[in-house]
Amino acid sequence: MEDASILVVDDEMANLHLLEEFLKFDGFGNVALTTDPRRVPEMFEERRPDILLLDLHMPHLDGFSVMRQLRSTLPPGDYFPILVLTADVTSETKLRALSEGASDFLTKPLDAVEVVLRIRNLLATRFLHLQERAARARAEAAGTRAAYLAEASRVLSSSFDYRTMLSTVARLAVPKLADYVVVELADAEGRPERVAYAHADPEMEALLAGEVGLWGGAIPRGHPLVRGCTEGQFVLVSDVASALGEDAGDDEAQRSLLRTLAPRSVASVPLAAAGEVLGDVTLVTSTSGRTLDSDDLALAEELARRVMVAVEHAQLYHDALQATRARDEILGVVAHDLRNPLSTVRMAAQLLADDVAPAHRKPLDTLLRTTERMNQLIQDLLEVTRIESGKLALELHTESAGGVLREAVAMLAPLAQARSITFDAQLPADLPRVPLDAARILQVISNLVGNALKFTPAGGRVTLGAEVIPGEVRVSVADTGPGIPADQIPRVFGRFWQAGKSDRRGIGLGLSIARGIVEGHGGRIWVESVEGQGATFFFTIPS
Repeated sequence: MEDASILVVDDEMANLHLLEEFLKFDGFGNVALTTDPRRVPEMFEERRPDILLLDLHMPHLDGFSVMRQLRSTLPPGDYFPILVLTADVTSETKLRALSEGASDFLTKPLDAVEVVLRIRNLLATRFLHLQERAARARAEAAGTRAAYLAEASRVLSSSFDYRTMLSTVARLAVPKLADYVVVELADAEGRPERVAYAHADPEMEALLAGEVGLWGGAIPRGHPLVRGCTEGQFVLVSDVASALGEDAGDDEAQRSLLRTLAPRSVASVPLAAAGEVLGDVTLVTSTSGRTLDSDDLALAEELARRVMVAVEHAQLYHDALQATRARDEILGVVAHDLRNPLSTVRMAAQLLADDVAPAHRKPLDTLLRTTERMNQLIQDLLEVTRIESGKLALELHTESAGGVLREAVAMLAPLAQARSITFDAQLPADLPRVPLDAARILQVISNLVGNALKFTPAGGRVTLGAEVIPGEVRVSVADTGPGIPADQIPRVFGRFWQAGKSDRRGIGLGLSIARGIVEGHGGRIWVESVEGQGATFFFTIPS
């Protein structure tokens, strides 16, 4: 408490010296005196006192006016004690002083013990207030940091485009956590590349966009502090100007840029993976006057960890996407190259089957069925390749939706009968004419019904239905099979999806092809299922 800053205002120099003696005798050494009340605002700004000892009746400006001036400049809720010391003993004066901002009131002549006790009590309250305010500020800052990290995590998990997500994360931090933020990653040749940045001042942000000579937009790259961060160390600089000195910068242009950006404090942590430093995240304060501390460094550390996880996930996603595209290209080439040899095999088998006696046809019939199955698989692979490349050909004609669906029933009923499954059709007579590619829609229905027949046990039921809803015809295929587990429903239209790992009744392209055809018509396709109660597939045809 003895290091508290005390400001004493009294027009009598003798009173000032007396109070100074009281205070110094009790251990207070940081005391400022003035006989001119007009200097109070200036001295208050310069010294930031913890308490004001104030006379009331003075020339030029009375104590009441001084209190009103000070109270008007203090932030809301701030407790700043003012102890009035006056020779005016009237109760009216005391009430007025207390009502206009005085915290306590003493009359002259003064008693040294009482004066010091009153000062100590007021200072104790002042320091308690400052501690509570600091604790409140720390709690609010911690809440702000936690909220920022939560929002940053949401952004980082929302996209695999790491440049976009990093730019959003940087912008979220400004200006609540820092005046500007810079994220750098090494390019293919190991050189630092600024992949994200944000500044509270748009004009300053434009400077960050084109500037690469300052690490984090704050420190020349040749400075020892930068070497520390590039070697995987955390960097916290509370006073950048003192750390760099007056001659910081490689040339006058860089020094001018530093003066313009005016970095005040820096908290930076490396972005590292497998022990290798790949970049850094840097928070910088400037004109706001804030000083970054260890809590901010901890925030940057946690942010860097989450950023690195997101970048690694994005890289894995892009690698997987590239591998998938390469696989699809190979499958397309292989399927295309297999088609002609397979046709030759089928034609030869058919010629042989035509020339042999019926008793010897069985192996050739098996060969023909196998080649037909292989041909269908090749067609599916080629179909998926066309859909993925956006080359699916549709020939739309306005036709009766009911006619196409009834044709599907006639085509698929024998398959259901052969499996001892009841195949129902619930088709309204007034289905409208809609623009569609009949052959493709038949392919969709065939895939859906075929899928339902495959998983419905003998004695079960498959139902083809349709209804008119505003703007479209909705078609459904329902079965009484085992249903689809809830965790598998989002994946059923993916390529190569199968109900189980041991399922070998196809290669899992039928539903993916159906989705491509339906979406090519501008429609939607989805499934509803409860495990153990069958599944219903729906698709729409816009009218």
